[in-house]
Amino acid sequence: MSKNDSQKKHRLHELPPMGGTPCIEFSGNREVVIEGSKGVLEYSTGCIRVNTAGMIVTLSGRGLNLRCISDSALIIDGFITDVAFTV
Repeated sequence: MSKNDSQKKHRLHELPPMGGTPCIEFSGNREVVIEGSKGVLEYSTGCIRVNTAGMIVTLSGRGLNLRCISDSALIIDGFITDVAFTV
């Protein structure tokens, strides 16, 4: 990781939360972390819908898996082909 990448990443962690807006971080099209989750609305290997403050995040793909889930965050892995936000 270059010095600039390290500085950018450090600054991102210093940003204040945006009024209940979820934080969504992708690692390519193979993994996504959603912080600010209020629950899973739909779960299958082809589609996962997550309720967040003010919107629903829908992930479509193949072999989708809820790898980790906590009170307010979750990690989804698999082959993600589409992301949709419904307000």
